[in-house]
Amino acid sequence: MSTQSPHTLQKLAIQSLLRDKALAMEAVEYLPGALFPPVFMEAFTGGHTEVLKAMLLAWPFPCLPLGSLMEMRTPGSLDTQKNVHQMKERMFQAVLEGIHMLLSQKVCSRKFKLQVLDMRAVHQNFWTVCAENKLQACSSETMKRRKTRKSLPRVAKKQPLKVIVDLWIMNEWLDPVDSYLLKWVQEMENRVHLQCPKMCITGLCTERVTKILKKLNLYSVREMDVLFSWTMFSLAHFAPFLGQMRNLHKVFISHVFVPATISPEMREKLFTKITSQFRKLHCLQEIYMDSVEFLEGHLDQVLRCLKCPLETLSLRNCQLSQDDWNQLPQSEKTRQLKHLGLSCIRPTDCSPEFLRILLDNVAATLTTLHLENCGITDAQVCTFLPSLSCCSQLTTFCFIRNFISIATMKKLLDHTARLRNLSREMYSVPQEVYVPRDGTLQQTWNMVQEALREMMKPLNHPRTILFCVSHELFRQRTVYYMHPNPCPACIPI
Repeated sequence: MSTQSPHTLQKLAIQSLLRDKALAMEAVEYLPGALFPPVFMEAFTGGHTEVLKAMLLAWPFPCLPLGSLMEMRTPGSLDTQKNVHQMKERMFQAVLEGIHMLLSQKVCSRKFKLQVLDMRAVHQNFWTVCAENKLQACSSETMKRRKTRKSLPRVAKKQPLKVIVDLWIMNEWLDPVDSYLLKWVQEMENRVHLQCPKMCITGLCTERVTKILKKLNLYSVREMDVLFSWTMFSLAHFAPFLGQMRNLHKVFISHVFVPATISPEMREKLFTKITSQFRKLHCLQEIYMDSVEFLEGHLDQVLRCLKCPLETLSLRNCQLSQDDWNQLPQSEKTRQLKHLGLSCIRPTDCSPEFLRILLDNVAATLTTLHLENCGITDAQVCTFLPSLSCCSQLTTFCFIRNFISIATMKKLLDHTARLRNLSREMYSVPQEVYVPRDGTLQQTWNMVQEALREMMKPLNHPRTILFCVSHELFRQRTVYYMHPNPCPACIPI
């Protein structure tokens, strides 16, 4: 009697089936829907091109998540991994060739149910979990379509196959699979509709990059990341492509610097060229900027270019002028923020009122507040505390690397205790509590824990608070998970 698991027996049965190509090609017609994913996966990894093409014609689901299948790792040596990767690329090309043949047929086969080829690394469970539920879900949708199409002629007009892919242009180059896919899409013309929900450019905005961008339908881009040191000239050159992303919801721009030799007139000209494209982005709701130099003195102008209120505004390592700080709370585009992040930005020269007004305006909607390493003083904290207490939807509050006194910390913790939805709080240990000294690290931890425990005693609201401290002597950061009653745990990271 066999002691092998049903999963192993199924895999052995599938492998046995695929050894006989003629039998496998015939069996596809009678294969239960739940077995299509494991058989397709085995045929893909085993190099059975003809079986794959036959399965595409009978594929029972509207979507083929090929990207997640190609991302699956196979255990083995580096040489084995390299061979597996090459095999997957060859099988990917075989799949596209099969789809090409099917879409090129003049008669639309009723057996061909595939509507979406998804090249993203999502839907991993599709290949590892029984697909019966997926089949039932898409069957009900299929039955609805059949009812509405009863009166239509047998030969209906073919709908373009939707191809979904996230593109990463790294140092002017695309991944070989993505490059082959784009070439294939161009060859297919109107029979394929390409969608690119996410795009990331890591590297300079060169002529090669713009050549790639010109080939794409940028309307489908929902998230755009620029992750390299660009000058204002490069961003201005890229801006017209950004303006074509009319469905853009999220943009992340990192490390854009202004050349020291640029004239004020040219800087304003480039800034206008960039912001004029923001006016076309009617769906933009999330802005992330990290180390963007041209923002200084122009934050209000950027916000005024937007067509709808923001849900997320995250600024990190961005130099802001006093006018920027004063205008930020007044902007209509920041009145409905759900996520606000200000990190490594020091409003020390500004009135503490700006944070109070800003929190007052977003009290009904704000769920995440990050104020990290902003040099916020005791006076500024005391000013915005009443407004912070009104942020009833707040779930996450990060205040690390702002060093305030024990007295102010106690006031802060007392106010955050009133926020019933707040589940994650992060602070730096007050410097009065933590002073680096000679001695063992364990002694330092015990001293800090005891002081924090004393500070936490008056808090009755059950919650977990994270206190962070960097130990310069030992070049180590420690996180203290503190609770009002139980003993805290000390975890080095």
